[in-house]
Amino acid sequence: MQTRDIMTTPVIAVTPPAALADAADVMSRSGFTTLPVVDPTGHLVGLVSEIDLVEAGFRSRAENTDPDDSADNATPHTLDTVAMVMHTPGLAVPADLDWAELARRMAEAGVRALPVMEHDKLIGMVTFRDVLRAMRVPEES
Repeated sequence: MQTRDIMTTPVIAVTPPAALADAADVMSRSGFTTLPVVDPTGHLVGLVSEIDLVEAGFRSRAENTDPDDSADNATPHTLDTVAMVMHTPGLAVPADLDWAELARRMAEAGVRALPVMEHDKLIGMVTFRDVLRAMRVPEES
C-alpha cells in the first residue's frame, strides 16, 4: 500500500497571511493537527501545527501582558499570522512511498503529519492516524 492510498484529500490549507485564529478554527473544525501553508499559486511553503499555535499564544500573552493585568485580560498581539509561526517543511513524502517506509520516516523525524507531493504539487496530507488505519488492513498478495 502506498502513501497515496492512505493520505487525506482534498488538502485543507492556509496561506501565510492567514490569522492564527483562522488557522486554529480550521484545525478545530477539520480535526487536523497540522495544516499545510501554501502560496497563492498553491505551492507548499510551510506547515503550521497546533503546537505552533499554542506556543504562539503563550509567547504573545507573555510579551503583551501587563503584570498588573489578570491573564484573562491579556490579548495576543505580537504573533498574529501563520507566516510568523509556520515552519518550512523539512520533510515531505512522495505519493508512491510504501506506507511502512512512511511510518518509519515519520517516527524517526518525530512528526505526526506530512505533506504528500507528486510532481512538485501538494496532493494530500498523511498522519499517524492514517498509518494506524493502514496497519489494520491486510496487505494483498
